Amino acid sequence: MNNNSENSNFVQSVDKALEILNALAEYPKGCGIAELSKQLGLNKSTIHRILSTLKNKEYVIKNDENSKYMLGTQILYLASSLKSGIDLVNIAKPYITKLVNKIGEVAHLCIPEESFKNIIYIDKITPNYENRGINMASKIGKKAPIYCTASGKLLLSQFSDEKIEGILEGINFIKRTKNTIVDKESMLEEIKKIRINKYALDRIENEDGIICIAVPIFNSKGEMCATISISSVILFNSIEDLLGYKDELFKISSTISKLLGFMP
Repeated sequence: MNNNSENSNFVQSVDKALEILNALAEYPKGCGIAELSKQLGLNKSTIHRILSTLKNKEYVIKNDENSKYMLGTQILYLASSLKSGIDLVNIAKPYITKLVNKIGEVAHLCIPEESFKNIIYIDKITPNYENRGINMASKIGKKAPIYCTASGKLLLSQFSDEKIEGILEGINFIKRTKNTIVDKESMLEEIKKIRINKYALDRIENEDGIICIAVPIFNSKGEMCATISISSVILFNSIEDLLGYKDELFKISSTISKLLGFMP
């Protein structure tokens, strides 16, 4: 811990909380404060305060009969979210990779952030040859705004206008390019077109010079859970060129959706 404490970004209370969670993982039937104190070398009052905070956020639960603590439902939620993302990447990657190598463009697999204010890139696939020296800002694990990406706008389109307005209410619109939509009224008009087309476009709205087309992926509940997108540079391709990939993208997304249990 001494090495870590020299790091200005190190937060001791968070480190202790993580130590407690890791320790509780070894006790599926629960563990008391005294036992945790002995195992971790932390005083009981510190452990009690941390456990109370974790309990409030449902990361741990307390058995009132024996005063023992165990991992809570929020841990299960995080684990299931991670597993879902990993499963989706493993299922989708072969199909997307084949298309990427065929057309020579960059593809992304995206999911929504829980708040639906951002998308998260869970995979980025580039051709197996040099793609004309193009460097896009996207990275696996990175977030991008929901309102100015093809994937984000497509994910929003599954909701009612009322719910979309609620989501957009908490967003600070930033004009990232001259084409970025920065008001709710224009966004709702855009969403109407997306609902009709079943796909979404990014017309240089998120990153200068970059255009994109996105199609949906559905899960076993019939929910739009993710998107596949193809991105390119306006110097080399037009929106019309990207639309030429639409049928192949829909074919791939349909296959992946069925593998996830979606029944059309």
